Amino acid sequence: MTNTHCLNCHKALTDRYCSGCGQKADTSRITFRKFFYHDLLHGTFHIEKGMLFTAKESLLHPGRAALDYIAGKRKRYYNVFLLILIMIGVMIFIRHVDGLFNPHKIVVQNVFPNEASEKLNQIIAQKTFIFLFVPFAALNSFLLFRRKNLYLSEHFIVSGMLLLGILLIGTFTNLIFHLQFIIELNFSLLSWLATSFILLYIGYGYYTTFGKDYSLPGFLYRIVLFFGLICVELAALIFLIFGFLTDWKFGTLMFAPFG
Repeated sequence: MTNTHCLNCHKALTDRYCSGCGQKADTSRITFRKFFYHDLLHGTFHIEKGMLFTAKESLLHPGRAALDYIAGKRKRYYNVFLLILIMIGVMIFIRHVDGLFNPHKIVVQNVFPNEASEKLNQIIAQKTFIFLFVPFAALNSFLLFRRKNLYLSEHFIVSGMLLLGILLIGTFTNLIFHLQFIIELNFSLLSWLATSFILLYIGYGYYTTFGKDYSLPGFLYRIVLFFGLICVELAALIFLIFGFLTDWKFGTLMFAPFG
């Protein structure tokens, strides 16, 4: 510690960090080394140990990570929902990079029967649409898994941790998809495998969160109901959006969420 008072708020320093504003006590002059490694690299990419740890735990131990976070063990974890936004940005970046390195890629455009179908698919294709998993999953788990006595807001943490894992799996799958200019791939098979793996991952995540509170049959029928409710909620949402787009006249609907 080189300073006796915080250079930011002028509070007397007693430790490595200011007890008033949290700034480091050893703030020093900016050198080229400090500028490059801290201000440029860290400030631009903001890669912290907590980000990698949170990503790893969301994939391998989503239930334990969520319960630890809910229990107050939060220092080691990065903000889950901020990390979700970063992952969405990474997925968009990968798509643009693929367009740059694979300019001759053939993109099949869907021909929609009407404007409402086209608009509906554009809405579904938005990356932010995936955030709807969080409130739907949180509400369903709140209704079905009551023995843990978690608040509805705490179920949001569980579903947020699972969404992070889903995005990580999706990002890895996209990377494999974009290797088509190097190796030949069966995209239909890969899509089904990725979807199946994500469904298994969600089931695993809820089992590691709530499995100890129920017998195996009790958990299984609850997780089946969970997926059933998700399907009903998505169908109801699509119905409402399509009805709004067609002024409640409906008609032919073409729905191609995977392109």
